Amino acid sequence: MYQVYYSCMKKVKELKEAITADYFTVDEAARVLGIKPTAIRNYLTWGKLTTYKFKTLTLLGKSEIEQWKEKQR
Repeated sequence: MYQVYYSCMKKVKELKEAITADYFTVDEAARVLGIKPTAIRNYLTWGKLTTYKFKTLTLLGKSEIEQWKEKQR
């Protein structure tokens, strides 16, 4: 039983590391770009940004957000 629990927790940790390494949440992306989360959600609705869904979590690629940041300068 403990081995199964440990295995599941290890996978959750690996998933969290992958998410933080390659993706932003909507709030994080808004903070990086200096805009409100509502604006990010609007861009997602209009298809201007690529979204990655994991159950109820909406993620945005860090590279795409960094490109948007460069365009704002």
